[in-house]
Amino acid sequence: MIEIRSIQRAEAPGFLRLLCEVFELDYSRAEGIFFNEPMFDLKRKWALFDKGQMVSILTTVPLEFGWGPALGIAGVATKVERQKEGLAGRLLEAVLAESDRNGEGSAWLFAKEQSLYARCGFTVIDEVVQARLLGEVDDSLMEMLTFDEIQSSYLKWSLADPARLRRDERRWKYWKWNLRVCTPLADGYICHEGKQIRECVMTKPTKVWRFPQDSEWVGLKSMGEKLQLPLVDQKSELFLMGRKAPGVPQLFMTDQF
Repeated sequence: MIEIRSIQRAEAPGFLRLLCEVFELDYSRAEGIFFNEPMFDLKRKWALFDKGQMVSILTTVPLEFGWGPALGIAGVATKVERQKEGLAGRLLEAVLAESDRNGEGSAWLFAKEQSLYARCGFTVIDEVVQARLLGEVDDSLMEMLTFDEIQSSYLKWSLADPARLRRDERRWKYWKWNLRVCTPLADGYICHEGKQIRECVMTKPTKVWRFPQDSEWVGLKSMGEKLQLPLVDQKSELFLMGRKAPGVPQLFMTDQF
């Protein structure tokens, strides 16, 4: 007997174990993150049960763009011995039907393989690339912006185009939960996570780019083009796929779902 529903609190460790098994993660390390990250919500942890056993799972994430509410999908996983039975597709279809009933509009996910999601109505909209950044080398930390300054710049940027992701209080809490440093750039900022840059907000292009040595961009190809980032040696990492997509979304990998 197949049952599809969101999980209960007592089922959360089993959900995480299945996730770790499929993605080869260390459970003891993942546990602290899984249960404590600000976006954690049992109602959005979905599972397919066969005869009472959890065999396929996924997580949904609420998104809000200027064009309306949307659904992010992440962590699609099926027990290794039950793969190739169509269970993940069955689970995904049920979750998408529920999303449609809730008026969440479009659905989005990042994927390495397209086939499962294509069968469920998703198409490739964009791709995530990793690339070296060229510019003036500056290993000194410049003036660091306050959270209020960052939030104000992002709000101004996000409201300027309906394709841009909005951040509510919970998403900002998730953003702060990760260790990031933001420094001024043109009329906005650039966000540093060690040598990685996954967020850069500005409303006007800049001719002067300064990065710590060996910095790299990880983000949507379309966003790199819009920002006119000086990228070299681009490598495709993931596909961004959408269902009922009203356009190409503008979001940063700091908001990856």
